[in-house]
Amino acid sequence: MGKKTIIPALLAAITLAGYGQKAKTDVVQQGPIHCRIEGELRDTTQGKTVIVCPAETDIRVSDNYIRVVADAQGHFSCQVEADKMGLYKILLYEQFRTGSMNFANYLVEDGATVKLRFINEDDGWKVVGGGPEQTLKIKQTDDADRLYLSKMNALRTQAKTEILPQVEHLRQQGKNPMEDSLLLKRQAEIEADYSRLYEQYDAWIQDYYVAHPMQYALYDIAHQLQMLGDETREQAAGLYHAAYEDFHPENPIHGVIRTLLAASQLKPGKPYIDFEVGTVEGDRIHVEPLYRGKIAIIDFWASWCGPCRRHSRDLIPLYEKYKGQGFTVIGIAHEEKVSDMVRAAEKDGYPWPNYIDLKDELKVWQKNGLGMAGGGMFLIGQDGVIISTANESDELEPLIRKALGLPELPPSGWKAEAEQNRIEPKDPARPFTDFSVVYNGKTMRLSDYVGRGRYVLVDFWASWCGPCLEEIPNLIAADEKYRDRGLQVLGVAVWDKPAHTEAAIQEHHIPYPQIINAQDIASKAYGIRGIPEIILFAPDGTIVARGLRGDDIGKKLEETLSPASAPR
Repeated sequence: MGKKTIIPALLAAITLAGYGQKAKTDVVQQGPIHCRIEGELRDTTQGKTVIVCPAETDIRVSDNYIRVVADAQGHFSCQVEADKMGLYKILLYEQFRTGSMNFANYLVEDGATVKLRFINEDDGWKVVGGGPEQTLKIKQTDDADRLYLSKMNALRTQAKTEILPQVEHLRQQGKNPMEDSLLLKRQAEIEADYSRLYEQYDAWIQDYYVAHPMQYALYDIAHQLQMLGDETREQAAGLYHAAYEDFHPENPIHGVIRTLLAASQLKPGKPYIDFEVGTVEGDRIHVEPLYRGKIAIIDFWASWCGPCRRHSRDLIPLYEKYKGQGFTVIGIAHEEKVSDMVRAAEKDGYPWPNYIDLKDELKVWQKNGLGMAGGGMFLIGQDGVIISTANESDELEPLIRKALGLPELPPSGWKAEAEQNRIEPKDPARPFTDFSVVYNGKTMRLSDYVGRGRYVLVDFWASWCGPCLEEIPNLIAADEKYRDRGLQVLGVAVWDKPAHTEAAIQEHHIPYPQIINAQDIASKAYGIRGIPEIILFAPDGTIVARGLRGDDIGKKLEETLSPASAPR
């Protein structure tokens, strides 16, 4: 758990699914399995469309799910038919569309009725009934709640009611919450208490698994092995080897676990693997002959994954530069339709061959340890050994050149320029912190705009940040409405690749000026921990307000830029 973050670690919803007790069933239930799902939505403001599917299903690319709409009272039900007992998940489709990972896992058992309840956005789903394994799991969860979870939830509530109002109050005053020592001290105390409880809870769960072997745990181990994060995977692997390798060996989930364990070893210095992929024509081919004896990047991407496609487009200059020297790129897309991949590849102009895992039928993402990620990359050497799993072209080019036996290139480009970014010395005549940013050989400063007799609305943003992009229409509207009343809107691109920033500026038709390639210098100057961070500066450079979002932008500008306050 990150202990340096302010607030989010405590407020993030924690998925506490998949832990159980020893089941009364002695054998694996094989199909056909018939299981009824019943539930209620106690809060329908988050949506009424319920998705029921196997836990490993990625509904972005697969249609292997049941979709049911709750009635006027929030009740829903459906029947699940499967070929074997397995771990399933439930979520609200409307929440999923907004990027929420609020779901619950439960076990589908023959003849059982699983009962679920959605409480609200904060408390999420609760499994309240099920078959023999699920019933034992519920009892175990109740014990965990009594010992740890209720106390952890109380700390989360405390952070919301005690810390967040102070943060909002300071921002409305134009102050930086990160500079309030008493607030930070209290925040650190709550986070320390939370972290200590979480570590105790985590250890308790592991001990319980070892002391009470159960088939439910096998499914949870497989689920945890598909999570991103080495610590989570290593813990699950350790538990499996310590207590579960020979537990119910007839259970097919062992095969999935072994695949996931092999995928977790796909790291630099380890041999890469072979697997099947689909072609546009509908055939299946093996990947290993495609990269054998070459320096190759295996590029996993999807038409619906914006960051993946940006990274893929960044590979095009490298491919064109080195393709005649033994280097190649092999694209593999994760799609629901072949046509989605074809259109995206044509639009982005990928010059290399692209293959597909259609509707996750070949489990390519699972075999490569990518879990629910949109994509990833593996740089493979001529000997078939993984060189790198980086996905930034500027990180990959030196490694490609080294693998090809080419000399190193001198430091250059936007990263070298970003190292020249500086926080300017404090000027007593300026009530704001100035900084300078270097890009394309030119230096821009915040003071080029702020402190020059106009109100300046500064948006610290990045092209990969969804909430940042959502604010752009509000900022464009503010620029158009208040420009003649003394407002200057300014964008400062942070933690972003300049090429991606420029593409976003064009795509979203942003008309106001930008300071590009600020990277982390602006966050250091203004204590920014998350974006977008929108700050309104007065004509003399003092901060009027910060943390503005949505309708609050227009309200604050209307309040501030009255005819009497606008500079003449």
